[in-house]
Amino acid sequence: MYLDLHIYSGLGNIIVIVDSVRKDISIDSKTVLSLYENKGINFDQLIQVLPPLSPENDFDVKIYNNDGSLALNCINGARCVSKFVEDNSLSATKEIKVSTDGGLWHLQAKSKEEFSASFEITNSIDQITVDLGEENLILDCINLGNPHGVIFQDKDSTVNFLKTGKDLQDSSYFPDGVNFGLANKLSDSEIDLRVYERGAGETAACGSGACAAAIIGISRKNMVAPVKVNFQLGSLLIDYKKESNLIVAEGSATLVEKRQIEI
Repeated sequence: MYLDLHIYSGLGNIIVIVDSVRKDISIDSKTVLSLYENKGINFDQLIQVLPPLSPENDFDVKIYNNDGSLALNCINGARCVSKFVEDNSLSATKEIKVSTDGGLWHLQAKSKEEFSASFEITNSIDQITVDLGEENLILDCINLGNPHGVIFQDKDSTVNFLKTGKDLQDSSYFPDGVNFGLANKLSDSEIDLRVYERGAGETAACGSGACAAAIIGISRKNMVAPVKVNFQLGSLLIDYKKESNLIVAEGSATLVEKRQIEI
């Protein structure tokens, strides 16, 4: 069987999209892992776009990390899905509703390159102290369909980011893993952010990680919305409406290439 891959970038976060709307294609964790390990396809997440189970929605999606594990949310991927739908004229409108295992995305095509994704926040922030042996790490944690733990440090932070991110995945505090964010507050409305994603390691950008850091910054660090979140290759603008528990992430999504792979 040949599989058509639509490869997108959300600020350097590489997203493979598989079209199961126009073609009857089955994807599972073994397929995803084989694409990453055996077929030389470099990506952070793979998203399967499906016909909706509910007539109230436009599409359903399944989200996989590159190790084959399922993810419940991916906001860079959400914007790439919006771009994919726009590129392939799969919807007559610029605004669509997409059901994920972690909740509902409201997606909007702002222009040919700019897209927004919004969803409702249903969980509160918890602060926990994690004993990693060499040091105790105080994390502000929030679940956005997937779990996030964030610390705010200055640019000269002594935290070993990669080691801490890996150690947290093996920690009893997070049996299902956690997306670890290290944020540097530049002003009351701007941060630099690195994210170590569960199932993928450090990625160039993480949309839900940006949302988590912005929510925590606004709620705990005297920041004000909208918050500009900087990654290696660009920025997301995160607007958190506390009164309605709505989070909106706006930024670019671009098509990298299309490839056909035999599986």
